[in-house]
Amino acid sequence: MEDILKNMDEEKRDRIINSAIDEFAKYPYAKASTNNIVENAGISKGLLFHYFGNKKDLYEKLSRFVLNKLSDEIMANIDWDQTDILERIKQLAIFKMKLGEKYPTMFEFIIKILAEKKTQSIESVIELYEEYGVDIQKLLGDVYARNIDFSMFRDQASIDKSLNIIRWTLEKYAEEMLVQVSSLDKRDYEKIGSDMDVYIDVLRKAFY
Repeated sequence: MEDILKNMDEEKRDRIINSAIDEFAKYPYAKASTNNIVENAGISKGLLFHYFGNKKDLYEKLSRFVLNKLSDEIMANIDWDQTDILERIKQLAIFKMKLGEKYPTMFEFIIKILAEKKTQSIESVIELYEEYGVDIQKLLGDVYARNIDFSMFRDQASIDKSLNIIRWTLEKYAEEMLVQVSSLDKRDYEKIGSDMDVYIDVLRKAFY
């Protein structure tokens, strides 16, 4: 997507991308309107189709863009030397907030992609990501296991369940913060991180 629009200034490029993401996030593919996309992006329909050909090509290129953008940014921004899963998940949660700041309806669109493609099992989700060039199994394996010191867990027999509770707690907190501060021009990520540390201390005492 960025390669297609590489000769365009960044502000205009992001405006087009976000307008398209927002439209496909709000409506099923059949009801999504290219008229709305060009109106909200402030461009002509001719320019949109010059870059993308038609609505179907736009949707497919946009789907590939968001799935690969998420994967690439995670791989580039996670501190892989961090061995504490609590800190790793905190990094992931804050990073997703920052990505959501640039592309506000990106995650809603990803949910819509999964729904449009009728992914009803883990296998079908994996196949969908593979279709767009993302190895989601490896990505999640890296995020939640690569260089992590699982010996810190007190109950070695329940690590998987403990991880679920930790992930649900921290990622849900980040989602709520994303909604609460969505109207701010600039989020105070340092404060958000400090607030998350309070929950991390509780989780560390519970599981380590």
